[in-house]
Amino acid sequence: MSMKEWLELDIDSLELEEVTELEKKRVKQHVLKKREKKHIWRNIAVASVMLIGISTAAGYAYPSLASQVPFMDNVIEYFSNDETYKKFDEFSTDIGLTETSNGVTVLIDNAVYDGTNITVSYAIETDKDFGESMNSGANWFDIVGSNGSGGSSEITKISDNRYVGISTITPSFKGGDYPDKVEITWEPQTLSSLSNDVKVDGDWSFDFSLQRVNGDVRLINETVQTDDIHFTLKSVELTDVSTVIAYEQAVSDKLLDEWSEVTPAFTVTDNLGHVYLDGTGGSGFSADDGKTFEGTTSFGTIHEDATQLIIKPVEIASLMYGKGHTEIELEPIVIDLK
Repeated sequence: MSMKEWLELDIDSLELEEVTELEKKRVKQHVLKKREKKHIWRNIAVASVMLIGISTAAGYAYPSLASQVPFMDNVIEYFSNDETYKKFDEFSTDIGLTETSNGVTVLIDNAVYDGTNITVSYAIETDKDFGESMNSGANWFDIVGSNGSGGSSEITKISDNRYVGISTITPSFKGGDYPDKVEITWEPQTLSSLSNDVKVDGDWSFDFSLQRVNGDVRLINETVQTDDIHFTLKSVELTDVSTVIAYEQAVSDKLLDEWSEVTPAFTVTDNLGHVYLDGTGGSGFSADDGKTFEGTTSFGTIHEDATQLIIKPVEIASLMYGKGHTEIELEPIVIDLK
């Protein structure tokens, strides 16, 4: 299938009768994000990205619009039910940049850089009805000095003419070394609806920088394997706002001859029973057609009373496009936290 056919693929037409809910979710997210952010990777020969899809406003507890003066204040409160962002407000930087173009105002509210991921909260005010959610354009956040980036976006409607959004960007730097400070630019260029034909081209442009939040990096370098897969958990970084696991894997030619793509998803729990990830992937890349793969996965902070973190990788070997898959479970990796 050509890239054009891939980007124009009708997700709902996929034949998925014999796949699990995890694979349905993964394929749909992969197709949606490839179409929605087709320039998300730059200057990387072969990239494989597993991204979280855009969701609607259901389930969030919204603060009163009367408190938003003059436009929007504390966007992150709209995502307060997500444990990933529970420390965002406390440790993020107030950006406060606003641009208006063609009747649409975009405000970047706050942002934080945890040493691996950059999270940005923003709001959009418009005189047009984009429906329940919108696409923030093909032009992704650009991180100066990076050779590529992956990430996810979530934009939800909160009133007739207002939307709130949050994006997480995972840049890749040469040698895998993350700087203490990142310079970020964002020029959305086009905002479009995901449910109707509304689209607005604009001249929004943002530039800002962030200092790295200090974290505790613990080198793990523990490997679990099968005959065809070697998975190594390289490190776990604990910061005030997030937990980041870094990993790499190697896959045999035999397995890749049978399956188009082999990428990991994770279930992460602690010894107290808290669930941090449940069959969730991350972002990463391969420079050799999937034979080796490096990536990161992040989630919220770990409960203060937990003494162990249990990371269980599940490899998804897939033919892609809903044509079939198999799940290969690997042994869990247990990390002592105290």
